[in-house]
Amino acid sequence: MPNPTEKNRYQHRKEEHLSLAQKYWRNQKHDNTAGFGDLRLIPNSLPEISLDEVDLSVQLLNHRFEKPFFIEAMTGGFVRGDKINAQLAEIAKNQHLAMAVGSQTIALKFPELAAGFRKVRETNPDGFILANIGASHGLEDAKRAVDMIQANALEVHINVIQELAMKAEEGDRSFYWLDNINEIAGKLDVPVIVKEVGFGMSQQTFKQLEKTAVSAINIGGRGGTNFAWIEEQRSNDFSLYLDEQGFTAVESLLEAKFSSSTKPLIATGGIQYASQIVKSLVLGASLVSSAGFILSNLLENGPEFVEMLLENWELDIRKFYTMQGAKNLTELQQSKLILQDNLLDFYKQRNIKIEQNFS
Repeated sequence: MPNPTEKNRYQHRKEEHLSLAQKYWRNQKHDNTAGFGDLRLIPNSLPEISLDEVDLSVQLLNHRFEKPFFIEAMTGGFVRGDKINAQLAEIAKNQHLAMAVGSQTIALKFPELAAGFRKVRETNPDGFILANIGASHGLEDAKRAVDMIQANALEVHINVIQELAMKAEEGDRSFYWLDNINEIAGKLDVPVIVKEVGFGMSQQTFKQLEKTAVSAINIGGRGGTNFAWIEEQRSNDFSLYLDEQGFTAVESLLEAKFSSSTKPLIATGGIQYASQIVKSLVLGASLVSSAGFILSNLLENGPEFVEMLLENWELDIRKFYTMQGAKNLTELQQSKLILQDNLLDFYKQRNIKIEQNFS
């Protein structure tokens, strides 16, 4: 049976993750780390559309989302994290946005900590809420996580690089996950999303997940919160030097495009601006999510500022649709993009054939 000392260690780790994530976003430059600066939308000077004709809604995961973005998983399971989740739940309710909770492993291990996660559903009883567990958890844990917050969907996060960057006594060292993911996705009563935690995905990964029962894939690209950096800070061990590890959000979306995957895509990884959301959608994502940027603004500027930021995103996305002459997502994804040199080089090295929507 877990003891109080073990619970304290888990909670302390969560607190460190939160504090270091805040430090990371305060000190790092993120303007093009996700790769969006290497993409340019081709202008449409005669779009023949009005702003109020734009429909931002997306049909996905057996649900109609009013907006093409949501609040990604961050935290939970300790006092400060539970407070943040409650604030995020209120924001999600006010803004009619979906929201994912942070990893529920701590509450599965220590059931008395589940109350903080349940507060999210209590705050937003009618919202679309995503549960969250690691890929090493089995079907029964997946069911418990979903039941804990009456979740509408489940995120199963895959985080090999983070685990290997963790202290030996904390991180996993065995990663036979595919069969487990497939069983969860095939037998759970709600849709299952597989999500990378910030290192992106290659064509190989998309092809592997294509054979499973998962409902969607969140590419979780490099460019947002760097959990390898966080774990290196915690252990004071920088020997692996993981700063350049992984694919960006843009590179991951390109990999998905040419992997022949038919799974719906969700994009995250350093999202800060409406333009990045729109470019993600043009590249094939159905939804876009943000975590670190929202968390940083919540902690630095408060809930009202975050709500204003999200309202501005909605208006600005609507303007971008109008600029492109697109009334909905289907029309937006017909937009053309110009690739800068970095991405052209990526195409060449990955033997990717340029499609019609690139010029």
